Amino acid sequence: MGRDHTIYATSPGFVRFYKEKWMRMDRKFVGVVLTRGEKLPRDDTNLGRSRHFGLVDVNNTATGVQPSA
Repeated sequence: MGRDHTIYATSPGFVRFYKEKWMRMDRKFVGVVLTRGEKLPRDDTNLGRSRHFGLVDVNNTATGVQPSA
């Protein structure tokens, strides 16, 4: 996030806005997913990790192939 609260991309993907329960309220989050239809929050235990150390194989994501865990 920039100093003027501008959100900008630091990694390739699609931006998703989502809410999670936090104490008694819903808290708003912004995240980046690799595929267009993917939902957040992501269940990493069932789906596996999509990014490792912030690196993504962009060639595989362009064809729609999910990276392996």
